[in-house]
Amino acid sequence: MGDTGCVHFTTYVKEYGYEPYSYVHGYFSACINKEARLQKALSCLCYKCGNSGPQLYCCLHCIYFACKGAHINEHYKHTKHYMALELCYGMLYCYQCRDFIYHNKCQTIAERHLWLEARSLDKSLSWRPWSPSRLEIDLLLKNPKRRHVTALTSIGLRGLLNLGSTCFMNCIVQALIHTPLLRDYFLAELHECTSKTAAKCLVCEVSRLFQEFYSGARGPLSLHRLLHLIWNHARHLAGYEQQDAHEFFIATLDVLHRHCKISMTELAANAAAAAAAAAAAAAANDKSKSSSNQPNSHQPSQNNQHTGTIYLQQQGTGQQDSLPSLAQSGTNSSALSATGNQAPGTNSATGTANQPDPNPAQCNCIIDQIFTGGLQSDVVCQACKGVSTTIDPFWDISLDLGESSNGQGGYGGPPKSLIDCLERFTRAEHLGSSAKIKCNTCNSYQESTKQLSMRTLPIVASFHLKRFEHSSLIDKKISTFISFPAELDMTPFMSQKKSDQQQQQPQHSPSSPNFNERTGGGANGSSTGSSLNSDEGRNTTAHQHGDSDTADFRYSLYAVINHVGTLDAGHYTAYVRHQKDIWVKCDDHIITTATLKQVLDSEGYLLFYHKKILEYE
Repeated sequence: MGDTGCVHFTTYVKEYGYEPYSYVHGYFSACINKEARLQKALSCLCYKCGNSGPQLYCCLHCIYFACKGAHINEHYKHTKHYMALELCYGMLYCYQCRDFIYHNKCQTIAERHLWLEARSLDKSLSWRPWSPSRLEIDLLLKNPKRRHVTALTSIGLRGLLNLGSTCFMNCIVQALIHTPLLRDYFLAELHECTSKTAAKCLVCEVSRLFQEFYSGARGPLSLHRLLHLIWNHARHLAGYEQQDAHEFFIATLDVLHRHCKISMTELAANAAAAAAAAAAAAAANDKSKSSSNQPNSHQPSQNNQHTGTIYLQQQGTGQQDSLPSLAQSGTNSSALSATGNQAPGTNSATGTANQPDPNPAQCNCIIDQIFTGGLQSDVVCQACKGVSTTIDPFWDISLDLGESSNGQGGYGGPPKSLIDCLERFTRAEHLGSSAKIKCNTCNSYQESTKQLSMRTLPIVASFHLKRFEHSSLIDKKISTFISFPAELDMTPFMSQKKSDQQQQQPQHSPSSPNFNERTGGGANGSSTGSSLNSDEGRNTTAHQHGDSDTADFRYSLYAVINHVGTLDAGHYTAYVRHQKDIWVKCDDHIITTATLKQVLDSEGYLLFYHKKILEYE
């Protein structure tokens, strides 16, 4: 028995088609909508004893419900209807074979129904193991040789040549190459690009780099093509002078995001054009056909026809309309990156030259799925105690290392750890009289406090320690040691946690006025991130992990980028986790082993943490 079921099911399909299976599974097993759940509650009862379980079978010939065992066996003996569907798990049963059978097309229909059921009930899909596509099966059969990955393997490790002060690019590429989900995406060759844009597509070049890294070769690579593409699409980084690694990281994510959107748009347009052409051809064929058609061969047998059969016949057309293709029903990911000190309602996209995409809420590219989180800003009017909340998307969080600008509450000195930085970043701060905000409830400018928190967290949380301080008087590097953990729990910094803490304090007013900022005073000093339009961030509803009491916010360190030297003469290196508990140091073309202690004792500049537990949708 293969993946197309048994010979008896093949005979059944020739006579009835897949419609009866689709209807029964969609209405009485998966229950794709509210109407299906109602019909299951009313109709899904054993026709012999009237019970609803514990395990019901449905005959796919005449839609007859019966309990497992004697009742369904008796129906088979009287009618010789040999195909049935077990409704609890949605499995096909053949009475001729006396066994459950598997059919790949029925499995595809079932998976689509389960997705529709989850969307209808607003719940997550349960975890399911990976199943290869037909293309992947063919590739596995054509390439039987497998690479055996051991603890000491060097597969995935390649040095990168320094093309002249390009160490900033090399360390960012090493961090991206060792991002697990990004690696899985590109090694699975999931990126599709049209021939018109492939030559200038940065995503295609990154995909090629992943293939090079995991080819098994050991020689160092040259990133001249990647550098050229970055120069063309982020001209402020063009030139051979040393650049900031953080700025290069944000610019790279932005270009990758834009090129993913371009590819997705063009592929969708091509698919729509092909569908329109196919529809036009089908319409032309229909006109040329004779008006007399053959009788419907998919009608169930009239023997022992019950109310379930009549109901499904009546609901046939509506059922098909309610089962859209899974490819047409994608979910939106979180929006892009946001600022840490942006006032609510302020459009930061108009104030900076090289801003990311202003409409990120409509994108579901791999960059958004991995790196995007939501930053919540709560501004409280000190007069009426009304709260105004906005949510901004972000790619990373920039953390200030200088003296605290607000000595009221907490410590006023410089932070000593990543936890200190996050506590300062998310604590409430009085904006002062110089940064009054107009409260629509009070109808006047009022002093206020502002507090930032993490509304949603990305799969990869990246933190930028602001070691380079630029002012009108002097530019300097802050070389203070900032400790950071190998395992990080972000729960104390989530919006839900902060809200619970505030609910324990007395609330003076339930009003929620709108605020308009008059002067630019950011919370928590100059702790910033890469910003986008905050209004777009409000529309971001996907990946709302922060609203779940059962969500897990634990992260594991997997990459650290360091800057050694001074502001004028420095060098970037990177530590990356190659495998579990195995770290390596990447210094351009030189790759050496490292210990976790060396990683944690390093002078971190960019820190990359990966979520330990992923929520499936």
